[in-house]
Amino acid sequence: MICSNCSHKNDGGRFCENCGSPLTQGGGQEAAVAMENASASPTTSGQSNKYIESTKNISKMYFGYFMQVIKKPYASAQAVGAEHFINGLITIVLYSFIIPLMFYFALKGILADMNSFSSGLFGEELQINPPFADVVIKPAFAYAIFIMLVAVFSFAAIKLGRINASFQEVVARFGSFLIPFVALLAIALIMSILKIKLFLLFLFLGFVGSIFMVPPLVIASYKKSSEEGVDVIYGSLITYILTFVAIAIMGDMLFNTLKDAFSDIFGLFGGL
Repeated sequence: MICSNCSHKNDGGRFCENCGSPLTQGGGQEAAVAMENASASPTTSGQSNKYIESTKNISKMYFGYFMQVIKKPYASAQAVGAEHFINGLITIVLYSFIIPLMFYFALKGILADMNSFSSGLFGEELQINPPFADVVIKPAFAYAIFIMLVAVFSFAAIKLGRINASFQEVVARFGSFLIPFVALLAIALIMSILKIKLFLLFLFLGFVGSIFMVPPLVIASYKKSSEEGVDVIYGSLITYILTFVAIAIMGDMLFNTLKDAFSDIFGLFGGL
């Protein structure tokens, strides 16, 4: 039993062995609960602060890494190893979310204009907003799977070239070469928010570049000093073929959610 006066732990009895205060069952339980809460609270708080600090450090490190690759993309990316695997995954996640976010804001701008038009035509605003889950979340998972498949295809081509490279290393380097195209997509995202129609050009350059330029650059960065195995050109062709097969199979996942969102929204106008 714990003394409510001095918090001394007693084996039993009616009085505290340390200070002599009367011991009560309720007081002991309250003191025990207080001590448990006092001991648990700093631990929980410390864990939360640890996670926050860790997230901040990762963000700072990734930003520095991102800016370094932007300054000298090829020189920086070809020197990347497995130690940047997490950075490669972060880049892939950014790539996966930027594209659907772009469509979301572009669609939101179109619907805002339609809402204004309906207000002038019918005397009231419809207040139609694009469904965030259907336009952003679901396609983001599809784009993440797709771009990871392209990285896997690049890894397979490198292995066919008889290069001793780990999957983590290839993904890290793939993510580094992907950064300039993520930057183009980020510019397109900002333009879509500002309703600048030129965002479609940057979207095209970022998306097509990520498919047609990144794989051969990754393969060439490993094959530049080796003549064994599959040549860079044939490895790139194999990667392109597999990528187009993936697009054909995943076309519904990549684009149908967007088409469904458009059809649901415009169906509301059709019912007016």
